[in-house]
Order: sequence, then C-alpha cells, then structure tokens
Amino acid sequence: MKWYYISAFMLSWAFISCGISTQEGTDDFEAFDSSKDYFEQKIDIKYARNFNVAYYGNYKVVRTNAKLSSWEGNGNEVREDVMVLVQKGTPAPALTGELSDATVIPIPAERVALNIQNGESFMSELGLFEKVVAVGGAVSYDDSIRNRVLAKDLAQIGYSWHLPANLEVLLETKSDLFLMNLANLDFADVLDKSRSFGVATAPVFEWAEGDYLGRAEWIKFYSLFFNAEAVANQKFAQIEEGVESVKTLTKKLDNKPTMVWGYYAGKDRWVVHTNSIEAQFMRDVGVVNLLEDFTRPVRNGGEPMSSEEFLVRANEAAHWMIGDIHSVALPSENFLERFTSWKNGNLYHNMRRRKPEFNAFDWYGEAVVRPDKILTDLVKLIHPERLPNYEPFFMDHFEKTMTLPLKVKDSFYN
Repeated sequence: MKWYYISAFMLSWAFISCGISTQEGTDDFEAFDSSKDYFEQKIDIKYARNFNVAYYGNYKVVRTNAKLSSWEGNGNEVREDVMVLVQKGTPAPALTGELSDATVIPIPAERVALNIQNGESFMSELGLFEKVVAVGGAVSYDDSIRNRVLAKDLAQIGYSWHLPANLEVLLETKSDLFLMNLANLDFADVLDKSRSFGVATAPVFEWAEGDYLGRAEWIKFYSLFFNAEAVANQKFAQIEEGVESVKTLTKKLDNKPTMVWGYYAGKDRWVVHTNSIEAQFMRDVGVVNLLEDFTRPVRNGGEPMSSEEFLVRANEAAHWMIGDIHSVALPSENFLERFTSWKNGNLYHNMRRRKPEFNAFDWYGEAVVRPDKILTDLVKLIHPERLPNYEPFFMDHFEKTMTLPLKVKDSFYN
C-alpha cells in the first residue's frame, strides 16, 4: 500500500478532527476585544529571507517561500505559502484579498509533529519540546529523544530528506500542528494532503536560507506558533552576540591563513564550498578560502569539482576541512600527499558530535541553530592561541587513520 493511501476509518476521523479543530479555535468570542493587542511580544526579522510575519491584533500573517527542486531533476518551482495564526478563542479574519488562499491555524499549538532533526533542536532551544508528539525517526543525536522514539513514546512520521510524511501516523498522533520541513518538490503535495486531512501544517524552509544567521533565525518562526516570541528573541540575541564576539577574535589579523572546505564524494569528484554557509564561516574566522567566489549562486550543499581541478586550486591551502558526514573513502596517499595541509596535518572534520551506531550526527541538529559554536570551533582549530582553554564542540582534528565513510545503521531511519 502506498504511503498516501489512508484507510476509510482514518479518513473519516480526519474530517471529524478538522471540524473539531476549527470549532475549538473560534467558538467563544464573548470576551474578544477587537482593540486589544493579543501579542505583546513580537519578532523582528533581520537576516532570514524565506519567512516573514505581520501582526494584526488577534492574529499573525506568516508568509514563507522557497525554490523547490526535484531530486530526479524534473524541474523546479517557487513555493509560496500564507498562514493566518489566530489566537484561540478569537475570530479569524475574513479570508479575502491577499488572504484568500491562506491557511488558518489556531495558536498556541499543543501537539506538534516534526520531520527534521534541526526542528527538534529549535523546539528544545525554545523550551517547548514537551509539546512534540512525533518526529522524523530514531536518528536523533539526543539520547532522550531517540530512546522515546524507540520506546514508541514519540511517533515516527519519516524524515523530510528521505520520505514523505506518513499521514496515517500523523493523524494517529492527533497533532494540532505539523511543522513540515519541505525541501523536495517530489513531496510538495504532502503539504496539501496533510491540510486536507485536518492537520494544521506549516512549511519550513530554513534550509533555503543563504546566510547562517538567517538559518538560525528560524527559531523565531517556530516561536510564532506558541506565542513564544520573547524566548526566541532572547535566544537569538545570545546567538547573534556570540557570533559577533567570535568574529572580533580574528578581525584584525595581519596575515590570514589559507583554507579550503571540501570532501571526497568518490569517482574522481569532490564537493567543495565556494559560496555557501560554510564559505561564510571561513570568511568570518579570519581565513582566505582559496575556492571562495561569492559572485556565484549560493549552494549550501557545495559544488562538484574534479580531482584534477581541486588539486590545482587547493593544494597550497594551509588548512583543510576534509572530513564530512557524506565523505567516502579518501583517494590514495600519493594523491593526498600533494596537498600542503595533508603533509602538515592541518586537517579537520565536522563529526565530533556523532553516534554512528545510531546514524546520529548533531551537525544536522544543533549545528543549524548554533552558528556561534561552529565559528568558535573554527577559531580554536585554526587560531588555537586565541582560545587556549576552549574545547571544540562540533568539529575536531581529522586523524589520517580515521576511516571514511563512517559505518552507520541505516535501519534507524523510518
């Protein structure tokens, strides 16, 4: 049975549930004050480009957008979405004009489903994880979350990068909000299906941001559905302050060392960072990225490069982020010895927080939320004298004896 077929029983339950959800959000307006501002705490967006919000007394209008591509190369599409988040117990606005296609979502939400690891981290940072009833699967780096999944205390609906959400499981959890990471055009119809079955569903496009602070600022997006803007503002201010503090450590360097960030993908192909969030990290910790080209389109996944070109352009780099979660077995020692960074041992990886026995890597989780920690790690590795007492968090030195790829248990994926 394909994933999108829902049993007659579940489908009936969905339509009943949809009616209940609407009624709960709009059935008691006696105490409603149209002149009252129901959201004293608000957010301002400084870096993020793929969502925005406007406040109107008892409701918030949230817009998201991203360019979706198919994994099969069957085209791309700009996806825009409009949501009206209405304070429970107050009336929704008329859905006319710019709101004619909007989705109404009663807030604050109480039972939440997620389908990406960094969503768990955003909710945890906000102190709201107790509201989560479903996650993507069991590969969380957080032991408490993974153990709850394995104990079936948290449902598994499938990770956004691997599977479309299992709508039957989503309905069984009676979620009143699905924060759906949507990164694949092939899965775009799941958003509409989920909503048609009565689950308030919000598309999350954090991955589309071209700036690391813009990506982290999605903590504010998550907060909107729980009226937790005050916490989000405080947390993000701390992250932003941490970033600026780390950047000052290397801002006045006279001689900046050279660096490249690229992993081996096999078959004579490397994946390197020329214009990406990783390239921004290198820029902001006082190194010269020999492959940097910020005139190119942003590609956070990196760009392919042949071994021949990589050798020509990167062989003199003093530092090399060589190990990545996606790395395969490195090429011959004879090839690697042609790189200065390999010979002098200035090699690094981003897999310090890993549990390969569970296929769990915190680079997919907390690292998205905490760019300040990533920058601090890089400063420690490249400019150790600047942070003599700091212990790296996400990154570490890559030992030449390290075996790639890391052995993982794919069975932990839903």
